[in-house]
Amino acid sequence: MTLFRTSLTSTRWLLSAALVLIVACKREPAEAPAAPKTPAAAAAPANPEDSPFPEAALAPTGAATESTSERLKGPPFKGDMPELQKRGVLRVLVEGTEEEFLPRQGMPKAQDRALLERFGAKHGLTVEFLTVDSFDKLIPLLQEGHGDVIAADLAVTKEREKQVAFTRPLTRVNEVVVGRRGAENLPRKVEDLAGRTVHVRPSSTFAASLRALDKKAPGLVIADAPESVDPEHLVWQVSRGEIPLTVVDSHLLAAIETYNTDVEGLFPIATARPLAWAMRLENPKLRTALNTFLVEHALTEYREQRFTGDLDGIRKRGVLRVLTRNSAVSYYLHRGDQAGFDYHLANMVAKELNVRLEVVVPPTFEQLIPWLQEGRGDMIAAAMTDTEARRQLVAFSRPYLYTDEVLVQRVGAPKVESLEALKGKTIHVPTGTSHLATLNALKGVHGFNVVEEPEDQEISALLDRLARGEIPYTVTDSHILAAEQVFRDDVEAAFTLPGQGEPAGKDGHYGIAFAVRKENVKLREFLDGFVKKTYRGVEYNMTRRRYFEGRRNQPPPTSIATAEGRISPYDDLVQSYSARYGLDWRLMVAQMFQESRFDPKARSFVGAQGLFQVMPVTGKELGFQKLEDPEQGIHAGVKYMHQMLGRVAPEIPFKQRLRFALASYNAGLGHVLDARRLAQEQGLDPNKWFGNVEKAMLMLEKPQHFRRARHGYCRGSEPVKYVSEIQTRYGNYVAVVQH
Repeated sequence: MTLFRTSLTSTRWLLSAALVLIVACKREPAEAPAAPKTPAAAAAPANPEDSPFPEAALAPTGAATESTSERLKGPPFKGDMPELQKRGVLRVLVEGTEEEFLPRQGMPKAQDRALLERFGAKHGLTVEFLTVDSFDKLIPLLQEGHGDVIAADLAVTKEREKQVAFTRPLTRVNEVVVGRRGAENLPRKVEDLAGRTVHVRPSSTFAASLRALDKKAPGLVIADAPESVDPEHLVWQVSRGEIPLTVVDSHLLAAIETYNTDVEGLFPIATARPLAWAMRLENPKLRTALNTFLVEHALTEYREQRFTGDLDGIRKRGVLRVLTRNSAVSYYLHRGDQAGFDYHLANMVAKELNVRLEVVVPPTFEQLIPWLQEGRGDMIAAAMTDTEARRQLVAFSRPYLYTDEVLVQRVGAPKVESLEALKGKTIHVPTGTSHLATLNALKGVHGFNVVEEPEDQEISALLDRLARGEIPYTVTDSHILAAEQVFRDDVEAAFTLPGQGEPAGKDGHYGIAFAVRKENVKLREFLDGFVKKTYRGVEYNMTRRRYFEGRRNQPPPTSIATAEGRISPYDDLVQSYSARYGLDWRLMVAQMFQESRFDPKARSFVGAQGLFQVMPVTGKELGFQKLEDPEQGIHAGVKYMHQMLGRVAPEIPFKQRLRFALASYNAGLGHVLDARRLAQEQGLDPNKWFGNVEKAMLMLEKPQHFRRARHGYCRGSEPVKYVSEIQTRYGNYVAVVQH
């Protein structure tokens, strides 16, 4: 890297200028990065491709591009159950990016993970999930002693039984040929595969099943897909028309069809194929312990069943199925972790019952009550208002949150302070909402107009339009506005609308409550008691503050950058660990400032900790327990960034990989992968961040896109701003601080 030299005086001047730029940046708390006021792409530098991120200075060491967990490189261990219990750790080999689907209907891998965690807890074992980037590496790594169990939807075959031992089947599935919905001349039976091409991984059982069809389907071509590409991605390629056909397990296809409606299962080529966990042949005691556990809990078939039982049945099954929404208030994925106010309360309910929580996300809000009635879930926790109309269909608990309807306007617009001032003005609200009913009851008296927006219009999208001046007013619940204002300051409440009917309580006119089936009296009584005990308690208040009362007005920190080139109090530590992982320490300091403002005690609204705001679960997986300790927090953050960089496709130019890695650090790799897919669908370059994938990130805030995304809703404006501001700050550091 070429550096210019300046006089001491000019260096100080540049440092001062850089610091003014840094401090002048809009302050956001460590709790959660704020959303940009303007379309986020505009936040990027005028010519972002000319900005720093020089290739030579930032080129990583060879290890930086490796995606397999570093723990797989440790010394091998092949002990059986007694040795495992003495060691205290069960290593589980899994496949993928470490971020699975948004569990709309209880994803198979998520359920396997939960089962193994329960097995570990029962036997005093800490369960470590080790991600393997290629399917064909799973069995060799197990045999070499770099894991103890494989949990990767592994089909039981005679060939594999010569290499590994299997538990009793977890489930039985069909292997289904998948095609693009609506495509011409789709095969409908095995014989129709003659002369067709089907893409599968060569090490999969799908390939073997297809080879067995050579007599029934002469000329069938089996195209080898890369071992690092998972079946879900192949299905996506089919939906795009990039490949004609593939094969997946039926339970995975059912999950994919909840968000990707452009594919269809055509016919099975194998039926009742058992899937199981695998371990080494020389570990019979581990196999016996796992089989005993599976038989004891008898959880192999319930995924396909519907259940309408009351509280006793839920306790007996050991699972509480909660129906919710994929939204910024109720439930979403943040850095691969599940979050949301309603999700946290539902998790508290499950802990109180001492059962496992399973999250179920119907495609639309309108399907919540029908799915509850059909037995697809046990309760609804989705910011649902207790109304007279809904009470005809379900029973509500006592409210766990109170809210009012508020008129919302753009900050800086003339303040509207009463209904009388709305005469002749227009308010936009989604159709089918309780807000529309309220406005229809008031508009005749007060002379304003109501425009009905599509019923799937998310409030965040309406507020974006409001902030840009495209619409004058909207109405939402006060708690939802509060949640939005954690991330933005471009909209505000004008006034509270008069409530309709009797007030629910002194904290708000309307009550938001859990909903259950009318016949589940014991569950409703339990929830009433839970709310009575929990409401306004310590844990409830902490959860409420996380989502509705973000700290947005902290004073900017005092920078201690000096003419000698120091930027933070932790430069030496950052330099040391950045050198270890082949990263530019100035980039890491720029990221550290963005994450915590150099505050080692910072905690985010979802529980991330330390200077680099690492989630405790991630820190534990990386080998760190005390993230608030500056050295551990820095080491964890730099190491995690190094891992993110290694998980981005190596064929992408390094400068772009850095940006994708930063976005993944902020929002989670899964959401970035969704954005790359969406960019490709939109005719954008999936290998470029600025002006391409960043645009797709913003689209993941819109229902028409996030409902079809593998990882669901993402507040895309956060990673867009995150990458842009870190790059700008890094550029300032490069200008004044030598490497």
